Amino acid sequence: MDAGKAPAGDGDVRSYPVDGGRVVLDLGSQSAELVSATPEAGWQMQVWKQDFWIRVTFTRDDREISVFCTWHDSAPRVQVDER
Repeated sequence: MDAGKAPAGDGDVRSYPVDGGRVVLDLGSQSAELVSATPEAGWQMQVWKQDFWIRVTFTRDDREISVFCTWHDSAPRVQVDER
């Protein structure tokens, strides 16, 4: 664990299934951790992690679906964006 980061581990593990795959996040009161990210067959996946956000993007052909979790001075929030 990095100094200054509160561990997630509150036991609120949530799954976010989207057309391109599935993202599982452990949502704490002040942070979140990526448990797993699995693409569906034929989809590509990228993961980005920073101090206050996690983004998992699934792409195939001209589709892009992102599961974006952010927290900064608040509990984690999850948004799904499709382009």
